[in-house]
Amino acid sequence: MPLTCSGHESVLSSGQRHIVIDNMLFNRFFKSEAKEPEKPRPRVSKPVRERTQRSRKLHEKMDVKDLRVGMFVVELDKPWEESGFMFQGVELKSPSDVLAVQKECKFVWVDYDEFSLQSNDTVSAGLSTPGAGSILDKELQMEEELDAATEVHTLASQAISTLFEEIRLGAELDGTKVKQAVNGCVDSILRNPDASVWLTRIQAKNQATAQHSLNVAALSIVIAKSMSMTNRELEDVGVCGMLHDVGKTSVSDEVLNKVGPLDEAQWAEMRKHTRYGRDILLSTKTVMSGAADVAHSHHERPDGSGYPRKLDDDSIPLYAKIVSIAEAYDTMTVNQPYRPAFSPSDAIQELYAKRGKQFDEELVIHFIDAIGIFPPGSIVEMFNGEVGIVLSNTSDKLRPRVIMILDALGEPAAQRIVDLSQMDTDNEGNIYQIKTTHCDGAYGIDVGDFQRAGLRVG
Repeated sequence: MPLTCSGHESVLSSGQRHIVIDNMLFNRFFKSEAKEPEKPRPRVSKPVRERTQRSRKLHEKMDVKDLRVGMFVVELDKPWEESGFMFQGVELKSPSDVLAVQKECKFVWVDYDEFSLQSNDTVSAGLSTPGAGSILDKELQMEEELDAATEVHTLASQAISTLFEEIRLGAELDGTKVKQAVNGCVDSILRNPDASVWLTRIQAKNQATAQHSLNVAALSIVIAKSMSMTNRELEDVGVCGMLHDVGKTSVSDEVLNKVGPLDEAQWAEMRKHTRYGRDILLSTKTVMSGAADVAHSHHERPDGSGYPRKLDDDSIPLYAKIVSIAEAYDTMTVNQPYRPAFSPSDAIQELYAKRGKQFDEELVIHFIDAIGIFPPGSIVEMFNGEVGIVLSNTSDKLRPRVIMILDALGEPAAQRIVDLSQMDTDNEGNIYQIKTTHCDGAYGIDVGDFQRAGLRVG
């Protein structure tokens, strides 16, 4: 079922072919048990993508830093089969397309219609905004962005905690402060989304409503970025994620802080937080009206099993569908009174299994594509027994960059970064490959404590 929401229809349709291919990859990974690494298979030529003919074409070699939206890349500085692209030919429809080519190559050959390019004024406007993701700027490496992202998340966490406490005491929500906190998150995620995903893993140890809301905001922005939404839309999605649980400020402390499963009456009270949130946000003039819809609808499900209204798929707002995925992932990866935390990869597998039922199928694929099969902050074990923490994604979804911290005997080892996409090898000459993932706390590793105790990624 194609998603429909004013202004967003083209976002999903433009990536449909990409989604189908990734769906096959996810399906193959999640339905198979971990196996010993196989020998390299012969490479197969990639299909040539059809494209619309243009007039007044120009064809020339170009440094990737000079690429612009509207160009069509017809040749790389390496064979297509060695690249991360599925097709021979890449049309640069958005800044994210430009960044993808810049990451892969130093120079390319382009074929473009000079009248389809963005004007210099448009490009300059994009460059003038810090963190605007301009088409000439590359995303920072995760370790380059981590310090800035940490500061942004710390300030945002403090701001939202204060706001939620003020609401509990009867004060009106200050939408301006929410927007300021979200804007900092958007800027950081545009520079490098992996840093923010890493921080949601570190800070998830404290599952207070405010902290959970910050995590959900960050993850929602990451999903929206993968859909090539505009900066304004990223900010709006972030505000919705930040305020999705604001209604819990009206739930009694007895229910909200209970250690153990809720009884039927308590569960009924907890479910009211969606209506409480809607009412709070509708009475706040400084927050976009759509945030009230998301607060009211983020527990609705495409199969009609959600609450409070049991909406069908077509009636659930797009932003609510995005926030519901981010909310479920963050909740699953944190210890709860009734169950231990899922590992990030297990949480992804759960979302994937419930796609099309509890969660929108295409958006689940967007989410997995955005944060990776092994999200930053995941504790992973290699086939040789060594253990590390995923640092960031690469173009190969199954081969991220990993900080190795334990040797094959489980003893602390010199910290080093291994790039699995580059087929790095261990001391025995075997290519590193992930065997399985573990929950936070495995091998005595707490991702947050480990970084605070001296993890160095720069």
